[in-house]
Amino acid sequence: MRTNRIITIAFSVVLGLSACHKRVPAVALPPAPPPPSPAASALDEGDRAFTAGRYDDAARAYENYLRLSADTRQREQALFQLGLAYALRPAADWQRAASAFRQIVEGFPNSPLKAPASLILSLHTELDQLALNTQQRDLRIKQLTTELDRLKRIDADRRKRP
Repeated sequence: MRTNRIITIAFSVVLGLSACHKRVPAVALPPAPPPPSPAASALDEGDRAFTAGRYDDAARAYENYLRLSADTRQREQALFQLGLAYALRPAADWQRAASAFRQIVEGFPNSPLKAPASLILSLHTELDQLALNTQQRDLRIKQLTTELDRLKRIDADRRKRP
């Protein structure tokens, strides 16, 4: 009986000691993703600012992206967003917006953004023409009103003479 206890104790000690030395295979962690490029960071910043309605900040970020990157797929999207940012700013800069939209139309003939960019350009051109027509009409009305007043004075002067 005593031998059985000694064997049981010895077996337990050996089992306990061998269990403590078990090696768990190390699992390698996946490599950390590379930090985003400055161009990608600028594009993300522009998208966040545009979504938040901060069009001045968005325009700066998109301009920065366009300086740093040559990726054509993202470039046409950045140009389109840049054009919209210029157009939607509190003090819209249509000259710069039109320039961005023209770059899409001329530089990316197969782009899905070509049609919306062309539409925006044509609508703005039509709006400019309507504004010019309105100014010309208002000027003509002013001229005719001045002429009518002059003719009324002449008629009033004739009636005063005996």
